[in-house]
Amino acid sequence: MKCCENHGQQNVPENEVQAKKEAKPSDQFSVTFSIDKLLSYVLITLIVGTIVVGYSLVSNKNKTQAANSTNTNVQGTSQTNTDDMASHHGGGGNKKFEPLAEGSVAPDFSLPSTVGKTISLADYKGKNVFLFFNEGVMCSPCWQEISRLERFKDEFENLNTVIIPISVDDQKTWDPILVEERITTPILIDTERKVTSMYKALGTPSSMHDDRAGHTYIHINTEGQIHSSADFPNMNVPANDLIQHIQQAQT
Repeated sequence: MKCCENHGQQNVPENEVQAKKEAKPSDQFSVTFSIDKLLSYVLITLIVGTIVVGYSLVSNKNKTQAANSTNTNVQGTSQTNTDDMASHHGGGGNKKFEPLAEGSVAPDFSLPSTVGKTISLADYKGKNVFLFFNEGVMCSPCWQEISRLERFKDEFENLNTVIIPISVDDQKTWDPILVEERITTPILIDTERKVTSMYKALGTPSSMHDDRAGHTYIHINTEGQIHSSADFPNMNVPANDLIQHIQQAQT
């Protein structure tokens, strides 16, 4: 019987046996390859999609900022424009800036200052004066602007011009900011809001609160008259724009 069993078996070459053991089913290879390829495509798609979305967000932000930019020329204008900070500053366009008439005599005043002495408008008779009614310590763009303007002190002096910041905050409230920003410019303290109200600087489009100024400039010329007024809801007026305004006013 063993003889017959041996004759019933076929002799298969050893190398063919090894090849069959190592061979993978073609359908398994195809499925594995397809999944790997699919995952690669998905990963690439996610990366490209992330880049496209990011670019779109940045592009839209830049367009919005460009559309909301405001004109900072203060010559002879009463600006009531708004920007993307309008909701933060009292609604912007829902308020109006109605300044004193151009050519009218600027009301005189005297107020205590952060340098410990009382300052009057009359002290600057014969000079161009910018009254900078600002929101005070709660508005970092305001006191940062005061600090920046100090760097142009010589330029303003050469133009016979002084800048007088005015806010409703008291000395104690201002002191930490003055130290931090190294501000030496006297800031006038109008806690009773009499001067701010007299110059129509309360509740303007740039104001966050109706009982405070926002970001308003009043130009008083060398004759002591209102030359121009402007309100800036964008809370920023470059020093070069003020210098250019004075230069144009003097020509």
